[in-house]
Amino acid sequence: MKEFEEALVCKCKNERIPEEFNYFEKVIGEWDLDWNDRLNTSTPRRVKGEWIFSWVLDGMAVQDVFIVPSRAERLIDIQPDAAYGTTIRLFNTERQVWEIFYGCPEECARLEACKEGDEIILTEITSKAMKWIFSDITDNSFTWRSIAKSPAGDWITLARVYATRKKK
Repeated sequence: MKEFEEALVCKCKNERIPEEFNYFEKVIGEWDLDWNDRLNTSTPRRVKGEWIFSWVLDGMAVQDVFIVPSRAERLIDIQPDAAYGTTIRLFNTERQVWEIFYGCPEECARLEACKEGDEIILTEITSKAMKWIFSDITDNSFTWRSIAKSPAGDWITLARVYATRKKK
């Protein structure tokens, strides 16, 4: 498997990605998460997780592994709807856009990313009724939230994640 990892993982972005589209540079690395969901219920939930990002595919993509609860936490805090998924963000040089695929055993989604101010907004491309937003990005932390359009057309926050870079 070492050969697979060496062929997949890359140390940096490819120079073909213009710097103004280098949205994900600051999230590369390993993160501890505080996952918060069921926000609009009488029993909100908070779960510890982990998120690992890397440049892949000759630096033309960013892939992550998203694990909630974390591998350690799931041994003691079993969640029936635990998430273990991956997202691959591929930069399309012709269209100058990040094309994205998220997959886990229960869900698959296609999205595109754009930058609005300091936020990176990933929008589901079919119905445009779901967005994932990275905000407050620093070298050691970021916030991520999942929002969805309600039947009335309002945007509702489904989950909010606070990420802290793992100490080496």
